Amino acid sequence: MNLISSIGLIADIIGVLLLFKYGLPSMLKENGGGLLLEEDAAEEKIRINTNDKIKRRAYFGLTLILIGFLLQLIGTNICLFSNFVKQ
Repeated sequence: MNLISSIGLIADIIGVLLLFKYGLPSMLKENGGGLLLEEDAAEEKIRINTNDKIKRRAYFGLTLILIGFLLQLIGTNICLFSNFVKQ
């Protein structure tokens, strides 16, 4: 196993851990209405900011998984190609 595949595997593991912690991003949109009737503007802004942070971290995790798979694919093909050339 070469270095590129190892880096891809590490990226996959970190991405999966981020998704495990923050979950997959939801397709629900914020309408601006609070979940509770007594929620004021400051609490709503904090909730929206927190949801945005979670969504960004979840997308970052998905991106790491995709990059990790691509690096593993590249690393495997480099190994296969170098073995083919040696023969």
